[in-house]
Amino acid sequence: MSVRESIDPDSSLWSWLAFDLWFYRTRRSLSLAQTAQIVRVARGTVSNWEAGRLRPSDPYMAILDKAWDTGGHFQRLLHYARSGHDPDWFAQYIQYESSAKVLKIYHGKSVPVPVQTPEYGKALLLSGGQARESDREVGVRQRRQEILTKRDPPYIWIILDEDVLERPVGTRSTMEAQLGYLLQVDELPHVSVRCILRSAGAHPGLDGAFQILDLGGRQISYAGAQLAGRLIEAGDEVASLAIHFDQLGALALSRDDSRKLIEKVRESYL
Repeated sequence: MSVRESIDPDSSLWSWLAFDLWFYRTRRSLSLAQTAQIVRVARGTVSNWEAGRLRPSDPYMAILDKAWDTGGHFQRLLHYARSGHDPDWFAQYIQYESSAKVLKIYHGKSVPVPVQTPEYGKALLLSGGQARESDREVGVRQRRQEILTKRDPPYIWIILDEDVLERPVGTRSTMEAQLGYLLQVDELPHVSVRCILRSAGAHPGLDGAFQILDLGGRQISYAGAQLAGRLIEAGDEVASLAIHFDQLGALALSRDDSRKLIEKVRESYL
């Protein structure tokens, strides 16, 4: 069975879109190459759309809707796929994260994955009852951290609440090493770690962790939640979270003062 044949249109809106791209094309007895000529992309791009490996953008769907007289079917389906919950969102998120130009990350409860030490990450997973999966998941998280040191790394702006530093995860040595690692990555020219003091009071981040990814001309976001997060690919929500991040940045300590705070808390774990 090919990847395309494994697509189940009932599993998600993205799978439905991939299936319908294949279905509408084959009903018209068009080849991949012929469809690629219509939307002016490579044959492999159309193949990847139909296999769910690549998500199309609005201009291409508009061209197909016009060429095939669908009444706006593909544009409409793309809109709802982006707006709805995708059960396979994490695989797509990893792809976006690896190619992002800028990552803006806010966390109020724990150190975010891109800057976790293995010991901290494992302790966090164990606290969530994921003992069986912890070793495998830590390995996955470490591979995600390769974005920090790759040849053309993204700019990574991280804002943390003071609670993140003071909440013990694992042993005291685990916390001391984790905060030391935060100071280490903050020295990288493309990474910034800043903190919001508890005394700042209520702020836009209290609803939960979120991340904004700049993919080079397009922004998507991820919002954390219990049991599952949500990938937001379009709409006003992405813009709203971008504003929230700017508001959090206005409340955060400077980079130098944040380093002093992290070092002070780190010393308390010695």
